[in-house]
Amino acid sequence: MHAVLELPEQIQMLSWRVVAPTMADQLDGPGQGLNLLSREALAVASALDAEVTMACGNENRLLRNALREIGLS
Repeated sequence: MHAVLELPEQIQMLSWRVVAPTMADQLDGPGQGLNLLSREALAVASALDAEVTMACGNENRLLRNALREIGLS
């Protein structure tokens, strides 16, 4: 909790009231087969119409495909 409170002001966090329903809606579609963290990234990107950046050497092919399926990168 302390680390979250120290985030810069321009960093914002979405409520689970936004993220959880989106994750549930995507379970049988683009989120199928993704682990929990990847489903969360997909839901947040979807809610914000945002691009997802992955660490070099840590490309998540399933997440990347799911993002393409919903029209994001």
